[in-house]
Amino acid sequence: MFFTRLILCLAPAFLAACATPAIPDTDAGGVERLDIISRTPAFAGAPFEVGGAYETIVAVAHLRANPRHVANRGIVDIDHARGADGWVRYKTDVVITRPVEAARASRVLLLEIPNRGNALLPLLANDAATLPGRPASAGNGYTMRRGHAMVWVGWQGDIPLAQNGSKAGNAAGMQLPLATIGGQSITGPSFAEVVPDTVAAEGSIELAYPAASLEPGRAVLTVRAHATAPATTLPEAAWRYASPTSVVFTRAAGFDAGAIYRFAYQARDARPMGLGMAALRDVTAYLKLARAGNPLADIRPDVAVAVGVSQSGRVLRDFLWQGFNRAPDGSRVFDAAMPLIAGSRKSFVNVRFAQPGRYSTQHLDHLTYGDQFPFSYAVTRDPVSGRTDGIFARCQASATCPVLMHVDSSVEFWQGRASLVVSDGAGHDLPMPPSVRTYLMSSTQHIAAERPATGICRYPSNPARQGPVVRVLLDHLVAWARSGTEPPASRFPRHADAMLTAPTREASGFPDLRAIGVHFPQVINELSVVGYEDGVARPDRARPYQLHVPMTDADGHDIAGIRLPDIAVPLATHTGWNLRRQPFASGQLCNLNGSYIALPASAQAGDPRPPLAARYRCRMEYAKAVALAARELRDQGLMLQEDVDRYIARALNEQRVP
Repeated sequence: MFFTRLILCLAPAFLAACATPAIPDTDAGGVERLDIISRTPAFAGAPFEVGGAYETIVAVAHLRANPRHVANRGIVDIDHARGADGWVRYKTDVVITRPVEAARASRVLLLEIPNRGNALLPLLANDAATLPGRPASAGNGYTMRRGHAMVWVGWQGDIPLAQNGSKAGNAAGMQLPLATIGGQSITGPSFAEVVPDTVAAEGSIELAYPAASLEPGRAVLTVRAHATAPATTLPEAAWRYASPTSVVFTRAAGFDAGAIYRFAYQARDARPMGLGMAALRDVTAYLKLARAGNPLADIRPDVAVAVGVSQSGRVLRDFLWQGFNRAPDGSRVFDAAMPLIAGSRKSFVNVRFAQPGRYSTQHLDHLTYGDQFPFSYAVTRDPVSGRTDGIFARCQASATCPVLMHVDSSVEFWQGRASLVVSDGAGHDLPMPPSVRTYLMSSTQHIAAERPATGICRYPSNPARQGPVVRVLLDHLVAWARSGTEPPASRFPRHADAMLTAPTREASGFPDLRAIGVHFPQVINELSVVGYEDGVARPDRARPYQLHVPMTDADGHDIAGIRLPDIAVPLATHTGWNLRRQPFASGQLCNLNGSYIALPASAQAGDPRPPLAARYRCRMEYAKAVALAARELRDQGLMLQEDVDRYIARALNEQRVP
């Protein structure tokens, strides 16, 4: 028996198993320790009503995960990243901005999932011009005036760990182990896609993973005019490796600056990116407990709220769908959640050779992983793919669903297929779970532009504000989670109220502005069933989804949703779409931009919209209309009084109205 066991242990296939100590299946792992790098005054030490003075804590969480635990088994390649002791170990950045005095804290842990390592919620909620922890970044101080503790946890495995806190308040990254098989780096198919958007003769492509081989014959570069056009394979002489992670190419003749270049190659150095979701789960669970080393232990948070903006909103939806809101001990991680401007998509994270920064749009990365069923929180049968699922399927089964507010801009209907959040692929409304509310920030773009500008787009971008919606809904979300106080009813277009229509000008009711040079889109980010076998997308165009957009009024503004005074009392038409101009793939949707089409001061030939002179006789009349619209929203629970005051003050100083 002894010799038999010795022979088995010497065999390569059994060597790791014999050398690895057994880990109890009941121990999932989690935070081993939290190293605090720095603890400094935030916002130059300025005090806030309710919250008082704040401080910023920069830390690194050291985590471990048991690949065999049921809470971790769904993490792709986790079993290929074990250490000698059988654990998978990794690190992540943690940044906390909290009240100095625990007694002044709201006991709300408000965790924003970083967007590419950065914070966006302060921009939306606090109107902050810079990121948290900087002297000028308090903005209007909304979250501090509430006394909330704000937390950012690195989850994106392709963003490096911040060294010694040098990126505090600016980026939160991770340090993940490599996944190996038989001691060798895993290789497999990967891709990169770029649109040059420049007239330069050469372009470059940065690769998410190093090429396994630098032989040109092991990779293919193609170009196409737009996402659904046939691809042209370029000769090997048209490109070269500048390094294992960079490709330089010569722009193809016959294609403009908006053409799509896609580089398919064999990559190496896969990492278990899904550990990012485990980090969000385990660090949050750690911060909720009163234990030694927890910098929030004296606050003792009783409500944990997760917010994700854009990319991180998609990750939040994915986090819920994949069951990570159930902690290893069976408890609920986040009591409340707000995916902001995420549309119906999920993320490109928990797969081999993941690329968390990529997402599907109508023109670029059209077939990127992360945009397939399920789309809605409701568990339902998809009439297109035939599958049954829902974002809430797993958390409903484990009784760990949060109360949730899904908040989109108008762009998400055009680029993120937001109609699929509330309707199925055949155009039928879906009932939402009682714990879900859906809201449209009417006629806004993905994130409001600082000022109208064109760039590669035909029309100026959309500056309509979104912050007032985010602020009031966050207050409702906290109250909903804490005391069960029901928030305002959903404000999202549905088929039942005829507010979702086909994506055409005639069906949507958008005014005909062609005489003044404004053309309605002829495209939308279409979707069909796609298979992703071996990392390669294979669309089945015979099984398309029906996509819809909001009905508009005579000015071109969304009728449904939360119509802030920018929209209800307009000085311009604001849309959730924009078009690319020549020579940048003219006519395709322009990134995540909306449009700003100023109303004429007086009657203009070919423009059916009433001019400003016919709407507002003077600035005071305009200000009164703004005040009425703002107060109506306040009375409906959809605007804070402080924002009513801000709108009135701006209206009284509006220079576009005499």
